[in-house]
Amino acid sequence: MMCALLCSTDVIAAISMVNYTEQPKLFSLLFGEGVVNDAVSIIIFNSVVNLKDAEVNASTGFRIILDFFLLSLLSLTIGIVFGALSSIILKYFRALTKDAVSECIFLFSFGYLCYVTAETLKQSGIIALLTCGIMMAHYSWYNLSPQGQ
Repeated sequence: MMCALLCSTDVIAAISMVNYTEQPKLFSLLFGEGVVNDAVSIIIFNSVVNLKDAEVNASTGFRIILDFFLLSLLSLTIGIVFGALSSIILKYFRALTKDAVSECIFLFSFGYLCYVTAETLKQSGIIALLTCGIMMAHYSWYNLSPQGQ
């Protein structure tokens, strides 16, 4: 079962060969491909681990596929909710954006809260955290002070 985590293709070697300043699109494509591969590997691993005590029969493949999509959807939803919630809180509660330290503590705390919530609900905390980080980078960024940015 650990094979799903160990066999995901790692693009660190390819990324180390590409200079971001010379070829930013290629660097972004390689990095994105690595992130997607890792995310899919983690979700497949969690889907198979959920069936460790189940009896293998004809419907096992369908259960893995269903669990894969359910785990993906719920993990992404948790990340989107926490990312959107952080940007809304930063937008309407301007007292949190008075100094860069409190903004950083708020963002790190929200990311950790997202991870813990997903893990508590038996979802993928890493996928939820990745989605939350993307949402916060895209939306919360504009609600931060210039020092916090």
